[in-house]
Amino acid sequence: MTEKRETLSRAAMGRAATGRAQAAGAPKRSLAAKLFRRTLPVVMLIVLLIQGSIAWITWTDQRRALERRAGVLTDLTAAAIATPLWYLDRTVFEPQVDALVSDQGFRYARVLDDNDEMLFETGTPPEPGSGAITVARTIIEPQGHIKVGTLEVVFATGELNRIAILQVATAAFAVLLLTGALSITVQFAMRRLVVQPLGRMLRAMRQVEHKSWTTLDEPADDELGQAAAAFNRMVAGLRAGDDARRLLEALQDAQAALVEKNVELETANRQVMESIRYARRIQEGILPDPAVLSPAMADIALLWEPLDVVGGDYCWMERRDGKCLILLADCTGHGVPGAFMTLVVASELKAILDVAGMPAPDLILGELDRRLRARLRQDRPDPGGHDASDDGVDAAVCIYDEAAGTVAFAGAGLSLTVVGPDGVSSITGVRRSLGYRTLPPPGRIPVHLHQVRPGESFHLWTDGVTDHVGGPSRRLFGRRRMATLLAMHADLPLADRLRALTAALDDWRGAEARRDDMTLVAFRPRLSGPLADGSTTAGPPTPTPTPTPTPTPDEP
Repeated sequence: MTEKRETLSRAAMGRAATGRAQAAGAPKRSLAAKLFRRTLPVVMLIVLLIQGSIAWITWTDQRRALERRAGVLTDLTAAAIATPLWYLDRTVFEPQVDALVSDQGFRYARVLDDNDEMLFETGTPPEPGSGAITVARTIIEPQGHIKVGTLEVVFATGELNRIAILQVATAAFAVLLLTGALSITVQFAMRRLVVQPLGRMLRAMRQVEHKSWTTLDEPADDELGQAAAAFNRMVAGLRAGDDARRLLEALQDAQAALVEKNVELETANRQVMESIRYARRIQEGILPDPAVLSPAMADIALLWEPLDVVGGDYCWMERRDGKCLILLADCTGHGVPGAFMTLVVASELKAILDVAGMPAPDLILGELDRRLRARLRQDRPDPGGHDASDDGVDAAVCIYDEAAGTVAFAGAGLSLTVVGPDGVSSITGVRRSLGYRTLPPPGRIPVHLHQVRPGESFHLWTDGVTDHVGGPSRRLFGRRRMATLLAMHADLPLADRLRALTAALDDWRGAEARRDDMTLVAFRPRLSGPLADGSTTAGPPTPTPTPTPTPTPDEP
């Protein structure tokens, strides 16, 4: 009996508490009281206009939201597939485009190349007049300069149209229902006080279902106002949790993708750099050892500094039959392309020397020009119209005759500088280059024969030596400053002279970066017998030094 009384007592207390809660949450004024106190004429027209406007605005907003979302997805996908499309890696960019299918509004997508030819498509193409949203984005390569293709994405608007039709149908049904059940006044009041707020709440609920966080702005002095306030609190809670979850997932995905890409880039970069460093060892291996000319030279030094790990400057030295050959070549470009050109020059020069022995300098340059044009297929029409090689070489050849004590020089684009007791002079090569499809052959290249005098040294260099930009006015170092520098250090051994030259160029350049490969060959022939004391009875001297050329506007 005691337990039964306690149970009845708890039930009564629960009913009382429930009644208090209902009383506390009860609206100040009921909807019925409001409806019957209102007399609203011409309700049918006003309700239809309001409902139609809301439906149109809602449809327009949803379409704009779909267009924005379509634009964002297309931009992100275009950026993501730029690199794989640049390398035509279908295994990467096709799955990324296929991933758009997961979007509920997706209809069709295709990827075009830079000639607007189809590369890939997914989904179902829209029918003409379907009102689908089409977004096209140009895909730019990773460096940001070249168009590599176009991404077109189509999003269907059928769901938007269905919602708009449903809203219009709901409005019409509500109007008919109110018209049949109530008078004109009650229909107007019901439309304004009940149907419209409920319609807004239903639309907001549908938007929340798709994670479009919409809140309601309803007066809180009746039942609908209280429901709207509760709905807003629910939306705020759902939005906070969903935003946090999506942000965390996005951060995790981005971090994982970034780590993966960094590892791939580091691996690729390491492999490329290892290959280029190995290529430098190969290129250094084909350069000559100045010691091969030591029996005929009192002093000789070589400076070879490519702009990158490998370069486009090439030098060769050879001694046979009492003659010493020194060739210097400045190939098109620098880095890896220039290094490939040096291999071509080295191969063709070897073929020339193997066949002709030690011909005159002009014959070497002429034959080198012919062979380069043949090897690079510049001596025949270009079947592609624009893809054939237009590369070439500036080159100079010196041949020192030990018995006659003479240096024979021929240059195409390069000059020979002589430093002697009387100062610095220059023997200029022709203003022509070897090779190049768009340039004519150099024709006859004159040979300059110079009688070596005691104490004279000879210098060949590529334009990367004098084209250092620097100084107060950021100008080229130039041949004139070069001649002055050589005269200042004329009493130094050649290796020390080259070190002094390098230091002076570094000081002139300052913070400016180098622009080209840099190679310089300096040699002082060894004279013997009557030639060593300045006598010229050993042979017919024909000295042909010319004055240092007048500096160009780029020179000081």
